Amino acid sequence: MDILEKQDHNFDDSVIVYKGAKISPKVIIGPNTIIYPNVTIEDDVNISSSAIIGKSPTVGKNQMKLTDFTEETIIGKGTFVGDQAIIYKGCKIGENNYIADKSLLRENVTLADDVVVGTSAVVSFNAKVGSRTKIMTATNISGNMVIGDDCFIGVLVCAVNDNTPEIDKPRSDQIGGKVGDRVMIGSNSTILPNVEIKDDITVAAGSLVSRSLSKSNSVYMGSPANFLKNK
Repeated sequence: MDILEKQDHNFDDSVIVYKGAKISPKVIIGPNTIIYPNVTIEDDVNISSSAIIGKSPTVGKNQMKLTDFTEETIIGKGTFVGDQAIIYKGCKIGENNYIADKSLLRENVTLADDVVVGTSAVVSFNAKVGSRTKIMTATNISGNMVIGDDCFIGVLVCAVNDNTPEIDKPRSDQIGGKVGDRVMIGSNSTILPNVEIKDDITVAAGSLVSRSLSKSNSVYMGSPANFLKNK
């Protein structure tokens, strides 16, 4: 891959930008960052040091290729990308997002506008996150998961999409949870595959969501999570 000329941009010689990347002159890029081809970075994006943008996934025994994989990676206006963050190829990131240090966005992730992804959080393949949602430190969002608008996902939440990891299966068959709008998930909670959490539900800290939660405007708690009270 050929390296792009950098004279019109605000970054130093330690930054590697490959040809095929499109970067606004209004972008700030910290040292030791790598930008791969087919990446578009819009105005007023600030990328800290040692970030990797547009990386291709490695396909292997436990890392199967997506059937709907896309090549282009887009980072929208006003977004901040922290130190050592990694954003894989095919991610579509809206405007004014905050992607904290050491966070990881796997391939084909979609973030709407004003999303926060906390330090060392992982958002896995094909996940979709709605506007103004916050995903806190060291949380894992599973592949193929869908999260609505105005949600809060607390620290160390673990969402998974596969109860039989010993069996090889296409990634399209790894079914993530579906979270509605204005949902709050307390810290250290676990969300199992193929469950739905309806709008305006609060899941108390430390709970296990092993089946769908259907009663809106309510609080669920426990292992497994059961209805506790109306809000």
